[in-house]
Amino acid sequence: MVGKLTWFRATSSITCALFDRSKFFDKHGCLKKAIQEKNGTLVDDFVQTNRQATGDLLEPVLITEAARRLGITQLEAEVDYKIEHPSLPLEASLDGRCKAVNLRVKHNPDEGIYLVGHDELILNGDIPFECKCSSDYPTVGEPPKYLGVDQLHTSMDILDAEYGILIVLYQSTDLRIYVYKRDPEFATDLANVVNDFNRRVDEEDYYPPEKPEHAASIFDVGNDENEMILGADVVDLIDTIQALKEAQKIAKLKEAELMTDLMMSMGNHSKARAANYICEWKTLAAKSEQVKEVTYKAQPERRAGYVKIRMVKE
Repeated sequence: MVGKLTWFRATSSITCALFDRSKFFDKHGCLKKAIQEKNGTLVDDFVQTNRQATGDLLEPVLITEAARRLGITQLEAEVDYKIEHPSLPLEASLDGRCKAVNLRVKHNPDEGIYLVGHDELILNGDIPFECKCSSDYPTVGEPPKYLGVDQLHTSMDILDAEYGILIVLYQSTDLRIYVYKRDPEFATDLANVVNDFNRRVDEEDYYPPEKPEHAASIFDVGNDENEMILGADVVDLIDTIQALKEAQKIAKLKEAELMTDLMMSMGNHSKARAANYICEWKTLAAKSEQVKEVTYKAQPERRAGYVKIRMVKE
C-alpha cells in the first residue's frame, strides 16, 4: 500500500521488529522514530525505491489472482483506509481484504496454494491479505516471520479474523498463497510487545542498547561544553576495549602472514587439500569497471557510532 496510513504508535508493519524477528530494521529504530514523531521532530526523508514502487504496483494484481485461485468473490484488492485494534494502541494498513462464507480451500502446491499446518480449511468471515514481493528463493514450509507473517497475524488480531492470506511473489514468477488459521497464543505475545512499546513511547524509555548504533541513537546530541569525569570501572572498560583492538590488529597481521604462507605452499594450484580442509584459490575473471555517477544526499547531524579513544601521557 502506497503512503503511510498509520500513526506513531505500534503498527502491524513493525510488530516483527518488536518481536526481534525483523531482517530490515529493529525495534530500537522504530521506537526512536515514534518518539520523534510524537514530539514533532521527525524528519521524513523516506524515498520509495524502485523495488518498493514496483511491489505497490503489483499488489492489487497479485491479490486479485490469489482470490481467483481460492474462489473468493467478495474482494477489496486495494484498501485506502486504516484499521484500529479494539483494545490495543495498534493500527494497520491492509494490502487487501475479503469476506468468505463456507469457502472450502485445499492445500495445493501445484496451484501455489499452501495451507499452513492444515490440508483443508473452510474459510468464513472477514479475512485480511498481506502481499510481499521478494527476490529470495522460497523456503521450505512457511515464509520467515519477517516476510509478512507477523504482519498478517497482527492484522488478523486487529480484525478479530479467524483466517488470513499471505501472498508472496518469489523471484518475479513464483507466486505462492499461504492461508493461515488464527494462532490464539499470538494475541497474548502481541499485547505484551505493543503495550511495552506504547509505554516506552509515552515515557521516552529506550530499549537497552545492544550495539553502538543504539547508544548513538539514544544520545544523538552531544554536549561539547563540559568534560565528564568517568569512574574507575569505566577505565577498566576502556582498557579492555583498547586491548581488544590491539588483539584484533595483531590477529589481522598474523592472518595475512599465514595466508601468504598458504598461498606460497599452493603455488599455481587452484585447489589443494590438507587433512579435512579443502583450499580453493580462484582466478577471478577479468571484467570492465563500470564508472557510476555519484549523487550525494545530505545527512542530518548525528552522533558518531563509536567513541574515539586516545591515550594521554601524565
